[in-house]
Amino acid sequence: MDYRLLALDCDGVLVGPDNVVPADVAEAVRAAEASGVKVCVATGRSFVEVFPVWRQLGLVGPQFEPLVTVGGALVVEVPSGRTLYQQGIRREVAVAFARALAEAGYAAMAFVDGWRNDADYYITETGNIGDVDDNWFAQMNARVRRVQDLADCPDLPEPLRISAVVDPADGEALAAALRERFDGQLNLHPILAPNYGITIVEAFPPDVNKLAGVRYVAQAWRISPKQIVAVGDDVNDIPLLEGVGLGVAMLNAPDTVKASADTVATNGLGAFIHALLDGVYA
Repeated sequence: MDYRLLALDCDGVLVGPDNVVPADVAEAVRAAEASGVKVCVATGRSFVEVFPVWRQLGLVGPQFEPLVTVGGALVVEVPSGRTLYQQGIRREVAVAFARALAEAGYAAMAFVDGWRNDADYYITETGNIGDVDDNWFAQMNARVRRVQDLADCPDLPEPLRISAVVDPADGEALAAALRERFDGQLNLHPILAPNYGITIVEAFPPDVNKLAGVRYVAQAWRISPKQIVAVGDDVNDIPLLEGVGLGVAMLNAPDTVKASADTVATNGLGAFIHALLDGVYA
């Protein structure tokens, strides 16, 4: 198979908790680019959070593949940060979901397109707002608007993602309850945020995932899904791993993620990329 696009998750794939791309990984990614394989980072992070990681890759261009950010809800041009594509949660669903989080004792973090708006987050000051401030925004340079209820904001853009900071022991149960309540209206899952040391329960529009974002990037080059290789390590990577020509799970990935992949990068990402370039997975 002539693989033409390499889609890489960020946390747990390109970087660990130190937020540093290992030298062998950066070298392998550059080798892929030099061989003619296009490189696309596909992450749950926002542009501001992932851009420093992208810069460490040392890609030379002259044209760079866009970043698939916010779990596929937002595709961004680099290095400008210009929005190319976005898909948001309907306002009435966003308001209802934020209220459901408040009922459960959680503050809602509604992420919006900061390139088009004067804020990055709308935060409901309910539930565990102290945990949100201490564990999320204390580590992030973000423009925040604080409200009691999303319904109080007539100018609220459609949120690209709504999330809550949750005790890791409670994440699965909360996500399951909310998934049942908002069946067909939202795509929900709990995600470990290793750089923050917390679990995030996050919600997206029902048809938003990394696969949709990567396919948006690929279509500009007339690259078919079968010509895409994707590497991931968490549950939000499963649609991407299942929907491309070669889905690759990292060795540290949960069993459910490994089961969705075609192979496992047992020797690390750098070694896998070189094996790919050597035709091992042709």
